[in-house]
Amino acid sequence: MKKIARIIDDFDKKIIDIKNSNLNKFSKLKENIKISKNCLMQLRLELRKSDFNSKREEITFFKYQKPHVQGRLNFYIKLNSFLLEYPIIDSNKQRKFINKELKKLDAEKGKNLDFIKYCRLNENKLDYFYFLRGNNQLDLFINSNYHLEDPEFSTSHDHLVSQIITQDLLTKFYAKQLKIITINQKNVIVEEVKPTILRDLSWTASKTDLVELIYALNSSGAIRNGQAEIKKLSNICKELFDIDLGNIYKTFNEIKLREKDSTKFLDHLKFSLTKKITSDL
Repeated sequence: MKKIARIIDDFDKKIIDIKNSNLNKFSKLKENIKISKNCLMQLRLELRKSDFNSKREEITFFKYQKPHVQGRLNFYIKLNSFLLEYPIIDSNKQRKFINKELKKLDAEKGKNLDFIKYCRLNENKLDYFYFLRGNNQLDLFINSNYHLEDPEFSTSHDHLVSQIITQDLLTKFYAKQLKIITINQKNVIVEEVKPTILRDLSWTASKTDLVELIYALNSSGAIRNGQAEIKKLSNICKELFDIDLGNIYKTFNEIKLREKDSTKFLDHLKFSLTKKITSDL
């Protein structure tokens, strides 16, 4: 039905900002719970006004369209509960809490592995049993809550498809949160290791000049008798001067290809130091 497609398209447009916004904000979740509920209500009212033109159209609605909205509504509601209980501080507690939630998801998935496989593989041989209203022969294999649903707006398995969508969205969100925790922990470690005296230093010459200096120090044996790893020296300079040297080996090859002034930065250093010594005499 074209009207149903338009309703869902409008729903997607209203929540598209969610993909780029901070889902940790309760106000944003509340807004999207409201949008999702309103969309489901519109779909319900539309079905009361006019029925499907074919069984295939009905299957499409209960297999794909309604779960698309219902799954996201369930996701927003579960995410709201998650954030209410989520530890505000202590990254170890946060990681432990998320891993606990992931185990719950795995346990839920374990109850419907065959059906999940059916959906993942885009099978359709049982669609007429799963996604047409009034098929009660599968009652023994479905959640008992199905009997509490509106028979005109539900089938035996559309809620399970919604559940799969919810689980996928939660899994993706939890993975993102774990990544954020890892990044934050690394930043804390760097902050602790880096003394205050080394902060606010910046390299104001070119990156190529710094690469030239690194290789000069290493080849002269000034650092660890010339046995220090170039990559390690590059990383130290990155932390010390807050500068990313990129592919240091490529830059050094470009230095070697200079037709003249192959050590122009070192020559500049020598000239500047000599001038300083002379002026202080």
